[in-house]
Amino acid sequence: MNSLTEIKTRKYSGYIWMSDAKNPIILNDEEFVFSSIGLNPFIIEALLYSEADNTSVLIRHTDKYHIDEIDLNHLPEGAELVDVEYLPHRLKDEKKRIDVDKVCFKQLWIPESDDNCKGLPVLKMKALVFTGFKLKK
Repeated sequence: MNSLTEIKTRKYSGYIWMSDAKNPIILNDEEFVFSSIGLNPFIIEALLYSEADNTSVLIRHTDKYHIDEIDLNHLPEGAELVDVEYLPHRLKDEKKRIDVDKVCFKQLWIPESDDNCKGLPVLKMKALVFTGFKLKK
């Protein structure tokens, strides 16, 4: 994708970190209107996951937006997903009473032929895909 307006409007869990903010906007199965974002402030980084569509969106801004979307329902043949969790950093929203316990990802492993293994297919990690949060109770 080349612009924020191309991101499908749907409910997301994740965070959006704006350039003028000390803490991110935390979404918990909520819609976000990307067309409301202007030139300044801009999104520095966002990790979003739509459980309904099983789709992950990564947004980074390095002088321009880099937007990647991964549909976990349509992976290459032989692909494997491995769940991993990490501790959060500053992912808490007092107003919404959201306190993140773990940040969840799936490692995406795809088979590729490998010259070191006589051309046999070997699983290689191709992406770390954000898949939401585990919240503190």
